[in-house]
Amino acid sequence: MYKLTQKFLAVSLLALAGCEYEANSGRLVGFIVDGQTGQRLNFFKENGAKGNLGDDGDSTSQVYAIIDGEFRRAKPCGRGDLNDKNAIEADGCFQIDNIPEGMTIPIFAQAPGYERFVGEYTYALLDLDQEHAQKVGNIRLFPKGFSVDYRFNVSFNNNPVPNAQVFCQYTPTTDNSLQVSGNFLAPVTTGTTTVTATTNADGVASIPGSSLVNGASYRCEAVMAQSMDGLTLSGQGNFVAGVSQAEQRMAMGAIGSTDTLLYAVRSNVDDGTKLLGADGKLIITFNRPMEIVPGTADCQTATAGIAYPDSDGVTGAIYPTPAGSLSNGVSESVTAEVSSDGLTLTLGFKAERPFDPDDRGTSVTFNGIIVHPRGGTASTEVRAIGGVGACPAGASYLGAAEVSSLRTGGFTQNNRIQLF
Repeated sequence: MYKLTQKFLAVSLLALAGCEYEANSGRLVGFIVDGQTGQRLNFFKENGAKGNLGDDGDSTSQVYAIIDGEFRRAKPCGRGDLNDKNAIEADGCFQIDNIPEGMTIPIFAQAPGYERFVGEYTYALLDLDQEHAQKVGNIRLFPKGFSVDYRFNVSFNNNPVPNAQVFCQYTPTTDNSLQVSGNFLAPVTTGTTTVTATTNADGVASIPGSSLVNGASYRCEAVMAQSMDGLTLSGQGNFVAGVSQAEQRMAMGAIGSTDTLLYAVRSNVDDGTKLLGADGKLIITFNRPMEIVPGTADCQTATAGIAYPDSDGVTGAIYPTPAGSLSNGVSESVTAEVSSDGLTLTLGFKAERPFDPDDRGTSVTFNGIIVHPRGGTASTEVRAIGGVGACPAGASYLGAAEVSSLRTGGFTQNNRIQLF
């Protein structure tokens, strides 16, 4: 509250004086490296006897960001105490200055012979008023055509498991898009986010590197479409494409009483403390292709709860679901999207008034999401998230079990997201 009050007073005083208030800004500093060899790459000209210190706006090797809708090139790191005689080197160093706090900026890097890097970075809100706070974010560039094919050796009790499905999902990293190892900015993917493979008789599943984004983090799950010896098995693993070793091992284990037919392998709310922001969505990955039961959109509802009084007097809201709209074939408050491979369900809400950080403690709960395995027809195959709801279409599925979660050993999948 102190920081908000301080900035409010500053804005008021400057407004009275006819000046424009300027928010805090920060600097991103990092190194550009070859993702295959780890060698630092110089994007700038020599300056005296030292390399990578002279700016070159015409070079085809550039790091740049989009800030306030405009392209801004990175500059070489400052000379400082570096001189032509000492051993200090500036190889690979770049800086992007004057990034407004709280702003997410797209970042790009390009060089002849290398794949273009596309990423994002959010400069976190600063605790105190200050200028030029500095963060570190390095960039990997991979040579064109470079890729690593991955082999997953899946086993149970040290024995290979055939016919297990392995699917690896692109996982945007948290903590301002920095990967824990080496403070590398994570690339974003604009293509398929999930790749799949099935183990052969030797328990080996292969995923070609050409289907992955070099430098991106992937979370992999090994699951069975049916039980094995009466047990529901699963295994997990993580790797960074093009960086982690090609041979990966995944040991499967029994998971409590998890539903053997259709269950949630993971979701973006497995960590209940994660804040998802004004446009937060519930994203659930399943063990097999699924679909929303046709004709049940009316059952889908989203409701918001705000734990603390709204500080700006404008409270966000979700469109209501009037009693007369329970048979019009659509949901008034929920958006539901199933990925093309049927493995991922994304649930959003329709905001009548947008939410913002002043709606402190806001959560959204989804109900009446009725699903079944893709192509399923039997009522016994139907599962629900947040119950089946009160719409007429849900009356036929009142006995449907809740979708269970692999992460909780068979307990119900979380149907609540936290915005702020």
